[in-house]
Amino acid sequence: MLMLIDNADPRYGGAPDPDEERRRRWEPISMRIFLPAAGSLSCLAASAATGPVGTYVLNVAAIGLCLHMVRAAWPRGDARATGEEPGASGTADDGRP
Repeated sequence: MLMLIDNADPRYGGAPDPDEERRRRWEPISMRIFLPAAGSLSCLAASAATGPVGTYVLNVAAIGLCLHMVRAAWPRGDARATGEEPGASGTADDGRP
């Protein structure tokens, strides 16, 4: 009777947690990306109602906020960004390709 239960085998890395997998795939936009994007759009909208100097300053601010948003959204390659220990990839390294 116990043979009918399909447990994840830890030798092969196990199955991902379905809630964690769903959260990873359907993660909403974070505030660190949304706020610079909203600020950039606000600067562009406000620059239409200002003079030439104000337009220049607001356009430069909009570009700066856009670059900040891109930098915040860029995936980080180090282990600190994912919160994992260095070298902890979740799979066993047994030399197989």
